Amino acid sequence: METNDKLLTLLRLMDEPEAMTEAQLQELLSDEEVRKAYDVMADCKKLYQKPQQEPLSVKWLQLGHRFRIAAVFLGAVLLCGLAWAIIPHIISSHTDSPQPVQVSTPLLGRGGGGSSVRFDDVRLDSILTVVSAHYGKAVSFRDEEPRSMKLITTWNPDESLEAFVDHLNMFDYIHLILKNDTIFVEQTSGESKE
Repeated sequence: METNDKLLTLLRLMDEPEAMTEAQLQELLSDEEVRKAYDVMADCKKLYQKPQQEPLSVKWLQLGHRFRIAAVFLGAVLLCGLAWAIIPHIISSHTDSPQPVQVSTPLLGRGGGGSSVRFDDVRLDSILTVVSAHYGKAVSFRDEEPRSMKLITTWNPDESLEAFVDHLNMFDYIHLILKNDTIFVEQTSGESKE
């Protein structure tokens, strides 16, 4: 049970003390944050139950101050819990993880003519990761913009790497160069040069 859930259970317990056994209460209070919140609540309850030695207005001021402290503490704990729950969603929606490759015909390495791989709306860095691994080459992006460009294309692993590089060079805004054991990727303007 998370701390937020324990705090909510503790709040419910203050309204219905008979709803929990002593053993369950001790287990709940084993969490340090829950224990601190319980102590503040118990102090508030004691203050409320004291015989009327002070004027009622002073008693309410003290009680209100303690409740504000408890409310701020509980609010901070709940907000932290919500932040921890939201952060994975924010991170996963902003990551640049490679997109899955969609294979349209027989898998790589099975040989035979006509086996091709279709990349459907897949990032260029993901495409080149698959292709370069097949040919045992490295990939170097000289510009960052082409890395996240999404393409729809096919690749036949039975053809040469040079043929695939020539095929990709037909796309606007990118230019691939094959030198030694590396595929270099550059950004182009997409306009014809004079």
